[in-house]
Amino acid sequence: MRQSSSRETQDGTLTLKTSEGDETCTLALVGELDLANAASLSKELEQLVSTGRELTIDLSELEFIDSTGIAILVAVHHRLGEDGRLRLVPSRATEVQRVMAVTGLDAELPFVSSDGERR
Repeated sequence: MRQSSSRETQDGTLTLKTSEGDETCTLALVGELDLANAASLSKELEQLVSTGRELTIDLSELEFIDSTGIAILVAVHHRLGEDGRLRLVPSRATEVQRVMAVTGLDAELPFVSSDGERR
C-alpha cells in the first residue's frame, strides 16, 4: 500500500499543489496559468498521467487562463477523459468561467461539482 504524498511547486504567478494517493491524484492550480508557466504544468501532468491513477485537476483557485492553458487541459482530457480517469473542479473566478463558457469547454470537459458529482 502506497502512502499519500504532497508537494507544492511555484512558477511565477502559478502555484501547483499535488497530492497523490493509492488510486487518485489531485492537482490544484492556484493563481494564473499562461504561456510563462505552462511548461511547469505540462511537466507535472506528464508525471501524474503516467501513474495510471485517476486525476482530479482543481481549478477552484485559478484566477486566469490563456489559450496555452486551455490547450493543456484539452490535451489531458483527450488522454484521460475517454477512460473516465479525469475530473475537473471548476474555477470560482468569473473570468475563467467565462473562458470555459465561450470556448464550449464547460460542456465538453468532465467538470464535477464540489461534492464530486459530474455536472
